[in-house]
Amino acid sequence: MSTHDDKVKRLLDGEIDEAEIAADPVLASLAERIFGLNIEPITPSKPSQQPTGPEVEVVAAKTSHDPMIEVIPGATPAAPMPLPELPTIPKAVESKKKGGFLKIFGITSLLVAVANIFGLFGFLNSQCTAEKCTEEATRINWAGIHEINNELGWSMPFPEMGIPDYVAVACSILVLIVAFRRK
Repeated sequence: MSTHDDKVKRLLDGEIDEAEIAADPVLASLAERIFGLNIEPITPSKPSQQPTGPEVEVVAAKTSHDPMIEVIPGATPAAPMPLPELPTIPKAVESKKKGGFLKIFGITSLLVAVANIFGLFGFLNSQCTAEKCTEEATRINWAGIHEINNELGWSMPFPEMGIPDYVAVACSILVLIVAFRRK
């Protein structure tokens, strides 16, 4: 017989004490169901959770509403002292304006992108050696600029614009904005 069976047998025989029943939740449940006994289980507590020392009385700090500065009637305040003489701060030397390269690059890239949109680089179409090359394609396709010698490197003129053209114009305008915002 196991120890649990032995405890149940002792519970039924009435030979078990309440501390042992309270220590085992299964036995406490059985005792409540069989005999109607309500035995509270013992909850173990750690020594660190128990109060260790005498209780300390907490006293609120006493404060007064008296001002800390004593005002003497009839006394005049001291005259203000003159400010010390400070040397003047030298002007910062104007350095070369930053963003000069970005301005030049932005303006150049914007001019090249707009010129390409209107087909001003159409004279380079003479390098196209493939069979499908047409003289009407006068715009360089920025996405296929490495294929300038065949039909994939060329696009139709102005009314047709592709995403690379929009990106080229937008990026050059963005570079110009950054260049002019720099100080």
